[in-house]
Amino acid sequence: MYRYRLAIIIFMLFLGGCALPQAPTVTTVSLDSKLQLDALLVQAALLESHGLLTQAAKTYKKAYKLSGDKQLLYRYIQTLYRLKAYDEAYRVIKEAQKRYKNDQRLWELLATVEYERGHLNKAAEAIKKAIAMGKKANDLEFLATLYLKQKRFEEALKYYKSAYAMDPKSSTVSSIAYIMYFYLDKKREAIAYLETHIRLYGCDKIACGSLIALYGHENNIDGLISTYSKLYETYGNKEFAKKVMEFYIYQKEYDQALRWAKIVGDEKVLLDLYRATKRYDKAFELARHLFAKTHDYNYLALEAMFEYERAKKKDRKLLEDVVKKFDKALKHVQDPVYLNYLGYLLIDHDMDVQRGIELVKKALSKEPDSGYYLDSLAWGYYKQGKCKEALKIMKRVYFDMDLKDPEVELHLKKIEQCAKKDEQ
Repeated sequence: MYRYRLAIIIFMLFLGGCALPQAPTVTTVSLDSKLQLDALLVQAALLESHGLLTQAAKTYKKAYKLSGDKQLLYRYIQTLYRLKAYDEAYRVIKEAQKRYKNDQRLWELLATVEYERGHLNKAAEAIKKAIAMGKKANDLEFLATLYLKQKRFEEALKYYKSAYAMDPKSSTVSSIAYIMYFYLDKKREAIAYLETHIRLYGCDKIACGSLIALYGHENNIDGLISTYSKLYETYGNKEFAKKVMEFYIYQKEYDQALRWAKIVGDEKVLLDLYRATKRYDKAFELARHLFAKTHDYNYLALEAMFEYERAKKKDRKLLEDVVKKFDKALKHVQDPVYLNYLGYLLIDHDMDVQRGIELVKKALSKEPDSGYYLDSLAWGYYKQGKCKEALKIMKRVYFDMDLKDPEVELHLKKIEQCAKKDEQ
């Protein structure tokens, strides 16, 4: 008997495959009702898999009439729902309720159909009847959602809380927090709800994502760092680590940012952070590595800068090596930062003051209002003994631009002293 039934099912699959996209037909001659039902179910499944929902609905209807199985009735209604045949689904449900007066599933299906038909109050009445037959978290949440759509926030909150008590889902606690925060002015309580949920059940993308939205609304950077850190611990996704790194940079907590930059593996940011934290040895090694890897001459210029910055003794050999690297890099990149850096180095160490001034002027042609570049130019004029010209520039830098850097102050004092001597 088992082999015979299996042969019939395979036969019906064959019929269905040949008949698509039209609905397969079932021959009922000489088949008992059980075999016929099996064939109908296989046929319906095949139709659904090919997206032929209208034919699938008709087949489920036949199967239900043949068997009287309520599960097939539900499947028939659900297929009508997927077809967006809401009026037809409504008629089927109401007819079925005459036979099954206290069927909770039919009330649930009626609620969803009424919602789609735009009858929110009727949907609420239907789901309340389902809830009266036995509380389910999904039904409570559905009722809460109906109230939220109607802007009945207190009632929505009540039912979301009831649903959450039965099934503490992240999506439910997010809805609770959303209503509290944005509609009921319970901001602290909303955040506390999410924080407690995360502490008890872990940091998933829904709950932590909601908490991030609220922390972001309040510009709570510490909260954002904490939550993104938890997300990284949970998922190991470097995008979350990158957010932590960026927020630490925003707060100028460079040591912490450096730790996360290593996790992220962003070598460019890591280089900037080594520079910001004055870890010039590491910055030098990384710049050298990046130049070897990319042949980008920006990294050779940076290597030269960090070689100079890290050196405790600025002897002639070091200076010549640094200048050599800069000269090579500047054949390929004319960044004003590098032009000014090399220019100031040549001026400050009396290596080639005139060339240094020319390089600084090139930098100023690109960024004419840079106080630091103007300071370099004034220092070059000072080295050439043009103290009055230098003082005029330094007064603009120090007083007009308000650049009161310690090195700028030192330059100003020396240039003022020089200018006074010239007057005498």
